[in-house]
Amino acid sequence: MLFNSKIFVVFLTIVLLVYYQLSDRAKIGFLLLMSYVFYGYWTPELCSLIALSTVVDFWCGRNIAALTASAGSDDPRRKKWLYLSLAVNLGMLGFFKYADFFIEEFCIAANFLGFALTSDDWMLNLVLPVGISFYTFQTMAYTIDIYRGKIVPEKSFWRFALYVSFFPQLVAGPVERAEHLLPQFSRPFRMSREMVKRGVFLILLGFVKKVIIADRIARIIEPYYEQMADSGPVAAATMLLFTCQIYVDFSSYSDIAIGLGLLLGYNIRANFNLPFVVPSIPERWRRWHLSMSHWFRDYIFIPLGGSRKGTVRTQLNIMIVMFLSGLWHGASNNFVVWGLGNGLTMVGHKLLLRPLRFISTRMNRNPLTKVAYYYLCCWNTFCMIATINIFFRCPDWPTAKSYVSAIFLSGYQQYLDAATSLSEFPVELIDGAIWTLLVFAAHESQRYLKTQEWILAHWGRWAVVCMVAFWAVITFGIEGPQFIYYQF
Repeated sequence: MLFNSKIFVVFLTIVLLVYYQLSDRAKIGFLLLMSYVFYGYWTPELCSLIALSTVVDFWCGRNIAALTASAGSDDPRRKKWLYLSLAVNLGMLGFFKYADFFIEEFCIAANFLGFALTSDDWMLNLVLPVGISFYTFQTMAYTIDIYRGKIVPEKSFWRFALYVSFFPQLVAGPVERAEHLLPQFSRPFRMSREMVKRGVFLILLGFVKKVIIADRIARIIEPYYEQMADSGPVAAATMLLFTCQIYVDFSSYSDIAIGLGLLLGYNIRANFNLPFVVPSIPERWRRWHLSMSHWFRDYIFIPLGGSRKGTVRTQLNIMIVMFLSGLWHGASNNFVVWGLGNGLTMVGHKLLLRPLRFISTRMNRNPLTKVAYYYLCCWNTFCMIATINIFFRCPDWPTAKSYVSAIFLSGYQQYLDAATSLSEFPVELIDGAIWTLLVFAAHESQRYLKTQEWILAHWGRWAVVCMVAFWAVITFGIEGPQFIYYQF
């Protein structure tokens, strides 16, 4: 079920009308049922996968904790239960998401070695279950944290099942942690006016960002990605607009998810911390998709040695994490290149840190040059992110190569011609640039003026903004393309 659909509005209305009338115990069961209704709306059979993940990790977590209590943390049997959890979750994820990708790559390699294999004869053509990349990571984290002794297992199967399937953040995150969300299901229900006020505001903000900005930019650039790129300036503008779209689209989902959680009495972790205007790639990843970045840090980067084993090993660990991050996003060569590109930029920034600090020190001596240098770095970072995002957005490898060739190999004359004859530039791309500037202005007003906090601090301001946002969403229409991260 899509957040930006009329059926979801009906669904949410029913949920809220019934939910507030129930006892604390009944609330858990009702939310669990509604979460499965939400998830099974498209394909009910896929509910069996999330149920399997729930049963296996609840069972494994309890057995790991029982062995720890009876035989200590050195008992080798604990690892068997941990491996069972990892095998089931990674097995499901690997089978549904990566089977066809590895079959195709295997056939390509076999043909290179002289064997005549046709990938079409072997492809399984599986439908990727929505949200499987998110809920498998969430349940694995639960089992791993019990194994590490960070948390104790949840006693109630039904509360744990709700933790896995909680519908506001089920499909595209944030990836919750058991230590944060599970205790909230155990406490008595409580709701405050501040939670309602912030929840309604975030939901409307998310819908404004989605239906008015992200979907508008999506419609502008969609035709350009359906063909090979031949104009450098047009291709560059398109990739810059997509980088704006994906931020607005993904952050709008997180806003709606957090807002829904607040209306149900629960706090969901933040997923973004002003990542749109940042002076470096590492800073961007410290602010972007926080729940997933922290997951990779805690369960892959640190176990690999983190930054404790020297500079070379640290950079290698970063490359491994970013490679896996790319593969997590999608089973294609495009996403592998996207992940490696992000890793290389992070490693490159580390290698250039000393000269960058030298330049920064000189530029920061004057307030004017300090601001100019900061935003120059932000623009450079934005362009690097957009370049890497070519491989994220382009539908296939040939299209991605055509974009790289058009942007970087077409020569500077095309860009000079575009700059001197702006009136001949596609008007829809100029429209998209205006929306990007509005996103930039809103982003920086939140950074420096704390606009959201200013609105929420006064009931009158909140009411006016919410009414305007509601009118805007109704005017533009609530239905549109699905959220980008639904595909993962």
